[in-house]
Amino acid sequence: MNKNIFYLLFVVVFLSGCGEDEDNGKSTLSSTQGWHYPGRDCLACHNVDLSEDKHLLFAGTVYKNSAISNQDDIDNTCGGELLIEILDSAFNPVYNTKDYKDSSSLGYKGKGNIFILQRQLRLLGAGRYSIRITDVNGTTMAQSRATHQFTSQDYDIDNPIDWNNRVSCNSCHVKGGSQDPLYIEINANLCE
Repeated sequence: MNKNIFYLLFVVVFLSGCGEDEDNGKSTLSSTQGWHYPGRDCLACHNVDLSEDKHLLFAGTVYKNSAISNQDDIDNTCGGELLIEILDSAFNPVYNTKDYKDSSSLGYKGKGNIFILQRQLRLLGAGRYSIRITDVNGTTMAQSRATHQFTSQDYDIDNPIDWNNRVSCNSCHVKGGSQDPLYIEINANLCE
């Protein structure tokens, strides 16, 4: 009997942990972010476990600074609306998330989220790009020092650290990973 109660509680907590609450019939993100798991491979969940309208083409988590000790602590993430610019070799924007925004997506309310919804942009063109993170006013918050390769292929759950198709930022940019977590390099005070 106790096992059944434990199982039922686990299922209820797990299913309610998506980070969404009902507020007068309108779904919003909770202040605690539920079970959002900042710093983990966004696409592993969004492109495998969640419905197609929540699939992501490109995604990651941005932190306030490089000195984070716990990537799961939502207080370490940078709040505010952050945009991704994908730049060509001359540093001209080729893609900008402001051009592929869906105002009905709850993801923009999540702290530290950077992403492009796959239903807004199916694939990135093949090539090598630099990545810049800005605020809505165009202030550069961080920029990649190296270029990132893209192959115009879908994300592969069996190969999340795909050096030829680097769409899942948190696969590489993770504490103890091949690259440090993404963080605001310019002024962490710009984070909300």
